Amino acid sequence: MTRRISKRYLKPRWGFLSQTSTGKLQISGWMATELAEKYGTPVYIMVESEIRDRLKRFKKSFPYSRLRPQYASKNNTNLEILKIVREEGFDLDASSVGEIILGLLADFEPNQITFTNLYKTEQDISFAATIGVMAITADSYEELEKLDLVGEKIDKKIKIFIRINPLIELGKYTTKEHQYGIPITFAKKAIDYTIESKHLELVGFHFHGAYIHTPKIYSIAAKKLLKLASYCKERNVKIKYIDLGGGFPYDHNSKTEFTPEDMGKPFVKSFIRLIKKYGLATPVLIFEPGKFITANAGIGLVKIISKKQIARKKIIVTDGSTYGFLPDCIIYNAYYDILPATKMGRRRVHDYTIAGCTCDSIDIIGKKRWLPKLEVGDLLAIMDCGAYSNVMASNFNTLKRAPMIMIKESGAIKKIRRRDRYSEMFAPELDVLKIGDPNELKKYYNLARVNIDKLWGVIKKKKKKA
Repeated sequence: MTRRISKRYLKPRWGFLSQTSTGKLQISGWMATELAEKYGTPVYIMVESEIRDRLKRFKKSFPYSRLRPQYASKNNTNLEILKIVREEGFDLDASSVGEIILGLLADFEPNQITFTNLYKTEQDISFAATIGVMAITADSYEELEKLDLVGEKIDKKIKIFIRINPLIELGKYTTKEHQYGIPITFAKKAIDYTIESKHLELVGFHFHGAYIHTPKIYSIAAKKLLKLASYCKERNVKIKYIDLGGGFPYDHNSKTEFTPEDMGKPFVKSFIRLIKKYGLATPVLIFEPGKFITANAGIGLVKIISKKQIARKKIIVTDGSTYGFLPDCIIYNAYYDILPATKMGRRRVHDYTIAGCTCDSIDIIGKKRWLPKLEVGDLLAIMDCGAYSNVMASNFNTLKRAPMIMIKESGAIKKIRRRDRYSEMFAPELDVLKIGDPNELKKYYNLARVNIDKLWGVIKKKKKKA
């Protein structure tokens, strides 16, 4: 029997969760225990319906005729997710040539992709310009010079955005210490250089705001970028794109600063007013949501492998880790809600520290978490981990990174990333040191594939016969 998740653990954003009458967690109708048994732990689970719903919500929130949102691929580059993003009408924000290639593999057209980061080699620029991306974003004056040089070498006029740091200060928020973009005080110098170049075509401006807590930041940035567009108009250059970046908040730790619905209509009204004020042709408006799209759609399942009582401190050790599964716990002290997936009906009675399995004392997934009495073998569900977790995970301690599965809207399950293999993890060293030929690697790999339960069953049968 299925019922709504217990109120003691319920958060409105988890509409895809339920529980059985015996307190077992269900994710879009699938038992967490069944998923853990089939795919092993740790494992990431993504919910397709939640991803699609957020993509639709975002587009609907901004009633602007030339809205062209991009998905910030860096937050979760899984190909299955990129395909969903494309199907829902989003373009792609790529932070590397690797992400451009992933976008192409997910069937994005080159002109649906922008290339934005702080550092690009000449080869990177040449590749992106040759295949014909929408634009390459120049992050610095030095990069403008490099783009110009590459354009000369390949004899091509390269379409660019100039990334501007508008030097915004609002309450505790500031971009004055950001490493992103050309300070607005030097913007006209950068614009003049670009306009005078024979190998660059200025088509847009870009703003990188990092994590943003109020829509006012976007409005301030938009005003500053449109004012620069007005300067370009005076120089007979039409700015076609205004890209205001990402940074949209997502629901976590019971806090929501604002939603796209809160921001959309007032922002668009203000944006259109500014376009008219400066007498500009209507530009394409770009936003780059990332975490908002995927964070709440992801769940991590881990298994408890041991319990320890040290003085008054109760420690739970899991088979997941911060390094290989939830790295932002140690990078910026990220907080994740943690649910007792096998004991959802039980009251919270103990204060636990939840540790990862690596040999490092800072491998702590959560502190002071009130949960039911837990036992070895119980499952924990780590919520809202669909963004950045997998892409930032490492092979610290030479551990394999986790697989990822998706629960489709149809209810079917699809594996969208398998667990790492040792041959892949070791390849960068094996290739250059020439240690271990393919047959030797296969021998070790086959040893690692032994099904212990099956082997144990054979051994026991042999013992009985004896």
